[in-house]
Amino acid sequence: MRERGAERAIRLGGAVVVAAAAVLAATVESFLVPFRLGSTAVPLAAALAFAGNWALAALGVWWTRARWTVVLTAFAWFAVVLAASMPTEAGSLVITAGLSGYSMLLAGTAGIAVSLWQYFRPGRAKTYDTPK
Repeated sequence: MRERGAERAIRLGGAVVVAAAAVLAATVESFLVPFRLGSTAVPLAAALAFAGNWALAALGVWWTRARWTVVLTAFAWFAVVLAASMPTEAGSLVITAGLSGYSMLLAGTAGIAVSLWQYFRPGRAKTYDTPK
């Protein structure tokens, strides 16, 4: 009985940590949108958004053994990105309308879409244990 409680606590803690990591990743990615090397815009935020969303979803599923963690990380990431895309009363934006901003939003959404497909596609086995 005691082991079940410990396992549930670890899984819940894993979900909280993965959601917090998604919030942190979205914040860092949002501020990396205007990243440039010299005068050339570098889509570093887009690459991090795709890889980060895919990796965080996989980590969450591995840690919690539940597919719903993919949705949790997606909601956490989208909440931060939507807030960063809205102008303040002064008109300031974190994610600006431009190629870098749009590519970050598209790449992050693509990373989430790949994760959702990976864990929710029809015919996928219901077990998440690693093969022996």
